[in-house]
Amino acid sequence: MRAEQREETAAILREQLQAAEAGIEVPDGLWERVRAPHDDITVVPAPRPRRRPVPVALIAVAAAAVAFVICGTWWLVSPSSTPGPDRSSAPANPSGGAVTLRVHNAEKPCRNLQTLECSLRVAENPYTLYADPGNAAGRVWHGDRLTASCVVTDGRMVTDEKGLSSRRWYRVEKAAGEGRGGRFEGWLPGVRTRNTTEVPICSEAEKPARNGS
Repeated sequence: MRAEQREETAAILREQLQAAEAGIEVPDGLWERVRAPHDDITVVPAPRPRRRPVPVALIAVAAAAVAFVICGTWWLVSPSSTPGPDRSSAPANPSGGAVTLRVHNAEKPCRNLQTLECSLRVAENPYTLYADPGNAAGRVWHGDRLTASCVVTDGRMVTDEKGLSSRRWYRVEKAAGEGRGGRFEGWLPGVRTRNTTEVPICSEAEKPARNGS
């Protein structure tokens, strides 16, 4: 909520409370009776002064002011009125289609090297052992861009060099001329990227066979 709106709300609350306070009357002679000396004086109970009836309109105003204060306070501190980023989930893919992923190598010394030893494998099948020599669709390096169309969350567990583990695998495609090598399609382990955009779950038709699982 904007600052001027909060100031306006606070001013209205102050006016309502001042009006309610002004309507409260002190019985006549109350302060004199409190201040009168009591030494050696036998106090004879005086007849209780009749309390003037409080107008119904004043009661209604006071009740409305209290309700306004409670509702206004809740409105000011309510989470729905507090601006801020949504922390509940990753940002949705606005296009609803493919997502561009950047390859991430957990080993810092390899991030600037385009050597074979620093390359990362893109697999043919996320349900086959990742280290299997035959389970290779292509190679990528840190910073390469890949296009992801969907993701599976029940693939083989893969752990990177820093101990991060995941069963997520992205179905990716590398275009010709993007980075080293030619075009290929395959599956990138989730630990080989730092994706922050929601990617749709692969349908059964998009998933490969579970041979070797």
